[in-house]
Amino acid sequence: MLSLVRRKAFTLIELLVVIAIIAILIALLLPAVQQAREAARRSQCKNNAKQIGLALHNYHDTHNIFPPAALRVIANVGLSDYQNNGDNTADELGFNWCVHILPFVDQASLYNQLDVNQSMNHPNNHPSIRQIVPAYRCPSDAFGRTALARGSYDNPAATGTTPEWARGNYGANLGRQLDTGEARRVWTSLASTDRGALGRNTSARIGDIVDGTTNVVVVWEIMAGVDNNDPRGTWAMGRLGASLVGGCDEQGDCHGINDNTSGGEDIHHCNNNGTVGMACHGNNDGQATARSMHVGGVHALLGDGSVRFIQENLDTTTLRNLNSIADFQVIGEF
Repeated sequence: MLSLVRRKAFTLIELLVVIAIIAILIALLLPAVQQAREAARRSQCKNNAKQIGLALHNYHDTHNIFPPAALRVIANVGLSDYQNNGDNTADELGFNWCVHILPFVDQASLYNQLDVNQSMNHPNNHPSIRQIVPAYRCPSDAFGRTALARGSYDNPAATGTTPEWARGNYGANLGRQLDTGEARRVWTSLASTDRGALGRNTSARIGDIVDGTTNVVVVWEIMAGVDNNDPRGTWAMGRLGASLVGGCDEQGDCHGINDNTSGGEDIHHCNNNGTVGMACHGNNDGQATARSMHVGGVHALLGDGSVRFIQENLDTTTLRNLNSIADFQVIGEF
């Protein structure tokens, strides 16, 4: 008769050794997995910027001009006559560049839902401006997925209800230097050396970019606001810090990429946010820089449609030159 041999079970020490080995393997593999995921997110962010670049050039091919960075009109005058009534005192939010290129980023249906005869913060447009547009979001920025900005920001008495604004992560370059008044001046009234590729109420043509399309940034990557009261990163809002970037203000503040200066950004409605990496000062001097959740820099869409990852240690002089379409400065490697 065969005798049964009882198999010996794992001892406690052996079990602990196995668990320790598994934990070590996970610890070794987890950073690699996280890096691979971030690489994929960064690649998607770059592809989004390329899609935006293609949309801007398709818009230019159609209209022979880039879309206005933002329309600012006098309240109750009407948007259809914005080029005549949009002076430096205008304070009504019209369509911005992100809205104008919606049909070119596979969002024609969303564009058609907008009431072109009303401002962006009018109740007729509230359902549209709270919609997330995938092409306008960098997947590395979690705030763009979770927090809607809430507020009228301009002429609130005329809206009746408080709109909610979806986030994005790309800001049009308004120029190398802005004056007090939160970039209210129309593009044509700026000195040619201070103009960006896109401007208020009108923008540049390819031929206006005399510094060369490979030497001018059209769109910078930006970070979304961190709470409901922070309008930064809102794709449908034509405001500095929301969907617009300005290099310096008239006080001489020229903060670099991913700047961490306390109160670094000088923009209206930021409520003096002190969050590290997103600090701002709630005034209207006019300065909002490029930022991202990527390590070491940000994506930048150049005038020729190419996308570069620009390091955060770029000196501010070169940064200013990249923000001007006609300062005639020689730009080195960047």
